[in-house]
Amino acid sequence: MKKIIIAYVVISLTTFLIAEASGEYGFQMLKILSSANAAAKAGNDPFSSSDAFSFLQNPAAGLINRTHAVSITQNYWIFDTKMSSVAYLNSHGKTSFGIAFRQLDYGKFPDIDEQGDLIGEFHPLDLNMITNFAFRINPNHYAGLNLHGLYEKIKTASSFAISCDLGYTYLTPIKDLKLAAAIKHLGSSTKMDEDNIDLPTTFEIGLTKSLETDFIEISSEIKGLKHQDRSELNAVVSLSFLLYEKFRLSGGYKFNYDSEALSTGLGFIYKNLLIDYAFIPFKYEINDVHMFSISYLF
Repeated sequence: MKKIIIAYVVISLTTFLIAEASGEYGFQMLKILSSANAAAKAGNDPFSSSDAFSFLQNPAAGLINRTHAVSITQNYWIFDTKMSSVAYLNSHGKTSFGIAFRQLDYGKFPDIDEQGDLIGEFHPLDLNMITNFAFRINPNHYAGLNLHGLYEKIKTASSFAISCDLGYTYLTPIKDLKLAAAIKHLGSSTKMDEDNIDLPTTFEIGLTKSLETDFIEISSEIKGLKHQDRSELNAVVSLSFLLYEKFRLSGGYKFNYDSEALSTGLGFIYKNLLIDYAFIPFKYEINDVHMFSISYLF
């Protein structure tokens, strides 16, 4: 319990100090999910996933399932943007290593000069490369680190950034109850067109509980979040059912978000293949989001 309290205080203090900074927030792709399984659960519960993206939700999560997998995702995001992601994760229980690459394609936009005349078009682009390292402190305590390299381009202006995520997971004395905390997107960037760009730092803490019988595994999580670029606190709950280790039905709900709330999804496991789909409806006539993930389990 002492270790939990220390970890919580350190994470909370770090988040408070970072929040003192000001500027414009960029690299919003960092907050877009890359796993259809995670998206179906509103970004929750990486511990019940066997895909290679679990370390993006919590850097220590990949150690729990001892996953060895490669995954790809196509995310048809809002306003006709597309996120393409690929990841590899190899976890041995005591240590894990993962890498991921993500590209956010905004499509082409008309380029208009100061007089309002059309002079061509431009193609904004975001790129993100991630490396993950995680290790087991002891049988009940796990820690992980993600290192990010980022690139963002809008017309002729561009910016580079480096950031890290810190993750911690505790297997509590209560059977199948886990406590997880993370600080995401700690870092800095170069200026874009003389403007300072801040990263959307996020603090997360949550509890995950699972229940397993002969034919079904039920997993749930409740998580609180504080985004540096939002004044409100947010919360997420999720529930997932895995039947006969072959078919998964998942759902999640986001509280206090402007345009998101409910999310749902399905998953199928056939031999070494894992296929996931997520559906995220948006409010205010924003187009709905569809995500597809395919994983190969070694």
